[in-house]
Amino acid sequence: MKKAITILLLIMFTSISIYAQDVKAKDVNFKAAQGFITLNKENIFKLKYSSSYFYIYNLESGKEVMYIYINDNETLHYLEDDYYKVYFTNSKKSFESKLHHRFIIERLINEGVITSDWLINDEKVDDFIDRYGENITDRTIR
Repeated sequence: MKKAITILLLIMFTSISIYAQDVKAKDVNFKAAQGFITLNKENIFKLKYSSSYFYIYNLESGKEVMYIYINDNETLHYLEDDYYKVYFTNSKKSFESKLHHRFIIERLINEGVITSDWLINDEKVDDFIDRYGENITDRTIR
């Protein structure tokens, strides 16, 4: 009986650790020419790039899950004022960040907003926005 319980606990903890992600930004690649976002060389999302926008789609359904807008503040060669706006398609929520898009995807995965099935967990979007949203537009004087 003890052996069965031990094996059951081992299986539970092993399966939990498989789904726990510890992703690093260096492992995330935006391959616009090939049309994919990869994690450790595995395709996780379809990708289309068009004039400062990354449109991100679910691999299986082909439905858009989010897009990332790169705002260069009309200063093409001055990068200090650039930021990214991430818009979640289903929940119609967005946030702004100065983090590079690879770091944004890394955090979305590590915080559980992007699940191990490569879907968006809409329940975690609000917490993520509260924690990491920088509201750059609201604090920028024009």
